Amino acid sequence: MVNQLNSVDEFKVFIQQYPLTVVHVMRDNCSVCHAVLPQIQDLMSNYPNVPLGVINQSHVEDIAGELNIFTVPVDLIFMDGKEMHRQGRFIDMQRFEHYLKQMNDSLTEQ
Repeated sequence: MVNQLNSVDEFKVFIQQYPLTVVHVMRDNCSVCHAVLPQIQDLMSNYPNVPLGVINQSHVEDIAGELNIFTVPVDLIFMDGKEMHRQGRFIDMQRFEHYLKQMNDSLTEQ
């Protein structure tokens, strides 16, 4: 499930609304961002209970300040509204999934 987040407020509500979320931050003219997004979406298909939020920094410029982002793409994992993991620029999908799986497993064990 992909959620387009169009403001900082939507982002804040999104990460508080679910126990575990993934957020992909991109820009319009970023070829790496557009190449990474399908990989993240594919990964997320293994975690149907974890929603994916996508923020286009070209349209929501304030997100850079909110998240201290200096480069894109950035993929983040939030648990209970708190940032737990971040990867920027070069996304290591295996490492990203490792952290996502750990957090998802910790929720399902409760």
